[in-house]
Amino acid sequence: MDDPFNILGPELDTPPTFDAAVREAVTALEQAAARYDELAGQVQPESFTDEEWRIIESAAQAVEEAVQRAEDGYVAVAYDSHAWYRILENLQQVLLRLESAIGLMESVEERRTRD
Repeated sequence: MDDPFNILGPELDTPPTFDAAVREAVTALEQAAARYDELAGQVQPESFTDEEWRIIESAAQAVEEAVQRAEDGYVAVAYDSHAWYRILENLQQVLLRLESAIGLMESVEERRTRD
């Protein structure tokens, strides 16, 4: 029987499993990283202001650090089951940074082609 108080729809009746959430986060991160790489190859560094370039570099550094933290986190899982939650949280934070950088690169590319 459907929950009459669920205004968000039937897909939210049952929360996703943790495995599904991790798979979803990894897939989204891989897609964002691919888009980031694609845009990084298209937009020339000189098209960015210094402030914009710092944001782009910061996102790239965040991805590198996330990979290291994830590797450390997988080791920590053997001793601390909550490490999975930190890994997932880390993936989501990096995804947000990448999406922000992607939006900035798209904006710079649009500005460059308009000028």
